[in-house]
Amino acid sequence: MGYTGTGRLRVLVSAGTVGGPGGAQRALSSILRACAEDDVDVVARKVVGPTPDGPAAPRHLWDRRHWRWVGSKSTVGRNGRIAAVLNPLRARLFPGYDVHIRLYQGVELNAAVRARLRLLVPSGNAIDVAMAMPFDYVAMQAPDNAAFVPDGVASTLLPPPLYPLSAQSRQPSVPLPPEFYLTAFNPYGPIKGTDDLERAVEETRLPIVWCHSDKGVVNHVPERLRDHPRVVHVPDPSEAEMRWLYEHCAAYLCFSKTEGFGWSIADGLRHSPVVVSRDIGILTHPAARGLPGVVRVDADWRVDWTALPLERGVLPDRDLSFQSPETFRQSLVELVSSAS
Repeated sequence: MGYTGTGRLRVLVSAGTVGGPGGAQRALSSILRACAEDDVDVVARKVVGPTPDGPAAPRHLWDRRHWRWVGSKSTVGRNGRIAAVLNPLRARLFPGYDVHIRLYQGVELNAAVRARLRLLVPSGNAIDVAMAMPFDYVAMQAPDNAAFVPDGVASTLLPPPLYPLSAQSRQPSVPLPPEFYLTAFNPYGPIKGTDDLERAVEETRLPIVWCHSDKGVVNHVPERLRDHPRVVHVPDPSEAEMRWLYEHCAAYLCFSKTEGFGWSIADGLRHSPVVVSRDIGILTHPAARGLPGVVRVDADWRVDWTALPLERGVLPDRDLSFQSPETFRQSLVELVSSAS
């Protein structure tokens, strides 16, 4: 019998890392919260920090080396021959799922899983035909993810559910200027737009508070930005501290050249009066086109600084229902129902 659209979903998520910072980890955490009333199992490459607990905890959290899954992705050699025998048995003998969601960094489990619907989330990465083949859809987190999907591969739009960063808002202990712009990213490569930050900090009328991982300062931050008088570094802020910074900045500045979803942009839409960004990620969603307090810059990240506020303003009334947990789960239910 197919899924009728009511009752608990049976969900299997294949993830790279459970816990810790990062967009893929944030996506997994949000999916778990949005599907808290469903039966969700997770297979992960590794777990960082304490395992999820409470209502949003998965029913099972398996390491990829667990006997239920070990070797399931093998296709060649001795392990491949063993997997060719075991995987069909695994798929037939173990309980099936309504939907299997693989985040890009997750383990390939398809051959060992029985599922009505199979979704692959690119998480900002290009997908090739071979990777997409076992899935029903590439689940795009934003419309511009179409650039990651090969021609002829089926795709669907499924933005991840967005929650407030934290229930609390707490000022960081780092001394801060009275008025500031905010940015938050780890400078791992040119795609994050560090070159645009370097130029912007010489043009802006306010100092820029930059949140990043602590090790990022030593390993990746350009030397001239480490002690720049107009850059205030806030290493490894907590979620409560990040919320406070979003709420108290004059504007949030996203320098990324591309994003899968753009969690920092989404957090800015929820918590900041003004968001400045290229037209990327979640900003390409049709429902984001008319949102107030959004300044879209061109590919060169040129902005009229005189048009930006010099102090925090009132948070605009933005309709973010297209990112809500309810919208996400309803979209998931509709996809499963159509596949049943």
